[in-house]
Amino acid sequence: MKNKLIIILSVFLLNISITFSTLAQSNGTGKDILVQREASAAKKAAELLKKMTLEEKILQLLSYNSNGIPRLGIPNMASGEALHGVVSDGCTSFPQSIALGATFDPTLLKEIAKVIAMEARAVGMAQSFSPMLAVSRDTRWGRIEESYGEDPLLVTNMGVAYINGLQGEGTDRFSKDHIFATPKHFVADGEPWAGMNGEGSEFSERVLREIYMPPFEAAVKEAGTRSIMPAHHAINGVPCHGNSWTLQQVLRDEWKFNGFVTSDMDDISKLSTGGGFGGYKYVKDTLESCIMAIKAGVDMELVGRQYKKLTIAVKDSRLSVDIINLAAERVLRSKILLLGLSEPSVVNQTPTDKNATADAIANYKGGDDVWAKLIADGKFDTPLSERRSDWKQIVCDPSHDTLALKAAQRSLVLLKNKNNLLPLNKSKIKKLLVVGPIANLTNLGGYSTGKPRFYINVVDGLRSVTGNGVTVVYAEGCGLPSSQSDWSRVAAPLNIKNENNLLAKAVAEAASADVIVAVVGHSRKHLGENLDRDDLGLIGNQEILVKAMQATGKPVVVVFNCGAPISSPWIEENMPAILQAFYGGQFTGTAIAQAIFGDINPGGKMPITTPRNVGQVPCYYNHFPLTGPVNYYGSKSTPIYPFGYGLSYTTFKYSDLKILAPIHPNQPTTVSLLLENTGNREGDEVVQLYIHQDYTSLVRPVKELKGFQRITLKAGEKQLVSFPIGFEQIKFWKDNTWRAEPGTIQIMLGSSSDDIRLKGKVEFTAK
Repeated sequence: MKNKLIIILSVFLLNISITFSTLAQSNGTGKDILVQREASAAKKAAELLKKMTLEEKILQLLSYNSNGIPRLGIPNMASGEALHGVVSDGCTSFPQSIALGATFDPTLLKEIAKVIAMEARAVGMAQSFSPMLAVSRDTRWGRIEESYGEDPLLVTNMGVAYINGLQGEGTDRFSKDHIFATPKHFVADGEPWAGMNGEGSEFSERVLREIYMPPFEAAVKEAGTRSIMPAHHAINGVPCHGNSWTLQQVLRDEWKFNGFVTSDMDDISKLSTGGGFGGYKYVKDTLESCIMAIKAGVDMELVGRQYKKLTIAVKDSRLSVDIINLAAERVLRSKILLLGLSEPSVVNQTPTDKNATADAIANYKGGDDVWAKLIADGKFDTPLSERRSDWKQIVCDPSHDTLALKAAQRSLVLLKNKNNLLPLNKSKIKKLLVVGPIANLTNLGGYSTGKPRFYINVVDGLRSVTGNGVTVVYAEGCGLPSSQSDWSRVAAPLNIKNENNLLAKAVAEAASADVIVAVVGHSRKHLGENLDRDDLGLIGNQEILVKAMQATGKPVVVVFNCGAPISSPWIEENMPAILQAFYGGQFTGTAIAQAIFGDINPGGKMPITTPRNVGQVPCYYNHFPLTGPVNYYGSKSTPIYPFGYGLSYTTFKYSDLKILAPIHPNQPTTVSLLLENTGNREGDEVVQLYIHQDYTSLVRPVKELKGFQRITLKAGEKQLVSFPIGFEQIKFWKDNTWRAEPGTIQIMLGSSSDDIRLKGKVEFTAK
């Protein structure tokens, strides 16, 4: 046993040397210190393993449980959700992930993640099950709201920023105000079969490597994520929680991941027949599921319902204790790094007591009741990490609210502004009518703060921004369908009489209004995890309401407040002004109102393509060249809004494209342009770099995003914007390796994937 522990430690030290060499190059500092900390933690973990019983080791593998061992000074590692704010009452609620993706601003996201980590530690959390690094390419999927968008580079850059913010960088890594990140769901959950959450898919290795794996590879190599969570689904017939190719060969052997893998809820039991919606029947029972998962590389089980049974597998010689040791070492080492060790407590049971319970647990095939009794009796008695004494001051820090407002402002996307209807002029408006069931709703999206300290809806936001000079009146106009509580996903029908009355009241109020703001969309009851859709339009009678408002002849501003794109060709064609407001966090209403009245200038971009209807799905910008009819029969094949699209209250000019030199294998070049604000007010532009190469040994997508920068310019101001172009930008996967082939690379710079302002060419040579 001693020799085997030494081997584990030696292999680990080799891996961390490689990992932290890459990580330090990325972060620019702290390599030696990080390696020393890891080595010290590994040594302590190895010493602890020698003193631990089998049950104590397995306890380390149970996430979301009290998993501390006071007799050895091992701390509990409390885990939870913090996708866009800590899911704990009173914590700051930032915009949902899809809204943060619309900012195209990794620097902002890093600052947000720092605040989230600080609040998480304040309330006792050590590990967050975030970020969600799905490259979302099917708009039917309900979990789009949790992702940063449809493009691998966008998701990668945002994900790395978030992880660095949560975990800290350089010598600040894993300090007292940081927590472990757990990017999920590894891998390729963003394009499930039929758009339904957790359903299996078939992908070539090229698609996995080029589209779905890059965010996770960067999470490991650039950000040094401490944990990773596998996906619900099966890839090419193999469930992700039992997939040794992804979890061992790629993640650990190839990428040198040295952290711990945390399962998603119920996905280990789903390998057999378990799980809330049925299992894969990949193995016969949950014990075999546990054995398969831990052998594949799943170190911790979320909630810990099944891994307790691993004692049975070890006793029956179906699983080597060495595998338990390896998983427990990864968790212990991580705990020591973040939380340290406390003075051992002598009041808890001794190892002899532990061994006495081992047979009882092993012989009890159900297992759960025995474990519950041990915890209840204080044998594993460590409460969830306590809140800090100053936790209220931390979560109520005014600077956190300031950052949340900034994020909400920068997430807004202006989709249409015919005849410059926006921004509205307060001095010309006496009565403003707000309609729509979303306008008066607390609409934070999924995995949100339990009970936010406050939430400003659109009605209240407009009243606050307009002040006493404008009368803001609210008329609901229509209701929202309510989902059944039995998971059938069948919407309860709306009451027709009530709907007619609501619409009539809205039309009556519109008669005396100067301007109408129609806030439409959906809430977490209609779209989210396990709430997928086969209709991408507005739910209920919301579009009928918008049409009724348009029929009044009054100017109508439409606000989409939602977690995924809304497909409404009629609204795009007939409404003069449209603002996309993905779930904006606690300041949703404030930011929307400020944009409508021009206190801020919307500068966000669409992080995902908006199809015209569900028949276009899948619909993403980086598709292969079309070689047949361009349109559908009787309809366009182009989307309503392309990836990267977004307008502004000002205008921008792109000029002076320069490409310094040809590209060589180890010598990138630089592409630059001059960006000028040619309007009369300050604004933001997201400059986007796309490339394409013809005549390669594999057909390449029509364009691929290879760089983006969000630039703020005052009226008349100019700025030089540059991007690197080298092997990393032009490579593609073929024959089990990354390669680049000599030829001409087309350079495209623009305001969206469909609005290219400058074009150029650069040669790549193999010499």
